[in-house]
Amino acid sequence: MRVLVLHTLAPGSCEDGRSIGEFDLNAAAANIASALDGVLVAGVRGEASEIIGMVDRHRPDVIFNLCEAPLGQPRLEAHAAALLEWIGVPFTGSGSETLALCRRKDLVNSVLAGNGVTVPLTGVFPCIVKPADEDGSAGIGVESICEDEAAVARARARWPGEVVVQEFLPGREFAISVWGDREPEHLSIGETRFRNGLRLITYRAKWDVESADFADTPLDYDTAIEDGLRAALAKEARGAWRAVGARGYMRVDVRCDLEGRPCVLDVNPNPELGPGVGICRAVQEAGWSWESFVQRQVEWALAR
Repeated sequence: MRVLVLHTLAPGSCEDGRSIGEFDLNAAAANIASALDGVLVAGVRGEASEIIGMVDRHRPDVIFNLCEAPLGQPRLEAHAAALLEWIGVPFTGSGSETLALCRRKDLVNSVLAGNGVTVPLTGVFPCIVKPADEDGSAGIGVESICEDEAAVARARARWPGEVVVQEFLPGREFAISVWGDREPEHLSIGETRFRNGLRLITYRAKWDVESADFADTPLDYDTAIEDGLRAALAKEARGAWRAVGARGYMRVDVRCDLEGRPCVLDVNPNPELGPGVGICRAVQEAGWSWESFVQRQVEWALAR
């Protein structure tokens, strides 16, 4: 069996406020390759002809898809998957329609709510203003939490594109990793611990490991979660998976309201796969070996 781990390369430079490290998938690709025998790893800028050329040259039976930002643009994430679908090569993870949907927070919120998944309210304060078509917490900082209309106007002005304005929930926040073939069979739940007055996961908390925001948002998998809340968290995460048509693996960010009811904040079908973080850490916290997880992803992709 020929497995090709195909990943996009980081751009030479980024827009103001974005980190090149956000787009560096070398560690994730190596982490995947470490779990497979005889695997080939290839990085591409992301042109369609380049991806097709890689497939023609190596003739893989399956591709482990890490093409998250073709040409350094996260908005093209779904295009790479669509290209693989078009040329008929099996690949891991979610399909192009799911990837495209989940990039649009405004659209995915409507889909989630229409399928019975609880999402934050709109039209109430305090609220949070975040980009409608970005991922990786891009555009999110402490100033994204708004107490009144004037603050919302300022937050809107800071971002050039469309935004989503939702209720800012004051309760506990959880990162739920979900994996399976076409059904959400397995879950691993961690809780984000906010420290020193920080109330949300900012862009710096996610990508700047030297920042205070990073230090003040540790993820705890030993957290105490009572049975009723755990069941509610699992229900919302599995509901989100089914609503967006995910497969393989995904991460669901969930936060509780004043009454302790979980609401889905974000659905990420292309989460971090680097060593010791993201999905890798989550599956290991759940008692899986990384090798078993990666091999199952390949098996599921081949069987579709």
